[in-house]
Amino acid sequence: MRRLVFDTCFLIDLEREMKRGAGKAHAFLRENQEAVACIPWTVAGEFAEGFSDIREPACAAMLGRFEILPMDEATAGQYARITAKLRREKQLIGTNDLWIAAAAVAHGLELVTTNTAHFGRVAGLSLRGY
Repeated sequence: MRRLVFDTCFLIDLEREMKRGAGKAHAFLRENQEAVACIPWTVAGEFAEGFSDIREPACAAMLGRFEILPMDEATAGQYARITAKLRREKQLIGTNDLWIAAAAVAHGLELVTTNTAHFGRVAGLSLRGY
């Protein structure tokens, strides 16, 4: 089964749409309902920050919709390679975004984001906009 990894902006858009009505995030999930939806541990933390507690019911319910990818040696190795390369090129992106990209590359997954230009700096990262 195909797996996709989502960035924090996707979760925020999805949460907003749950309050305002379906939009592009819901449409993307509907069009890709056969895929397993994953998030890196970094995304779980970033999203939970908005609630101050990962166990807050609305936060836990949203995170429960996704498989959370672990921090592992492969992700740490990709983070080191990606960060060193972008630093040399003076093209660094934010630290959490580096971890998100590293997790997607390490697990061989396509990253779903609205920020394709930003993440596009990462060689070997497969991207899909929504």
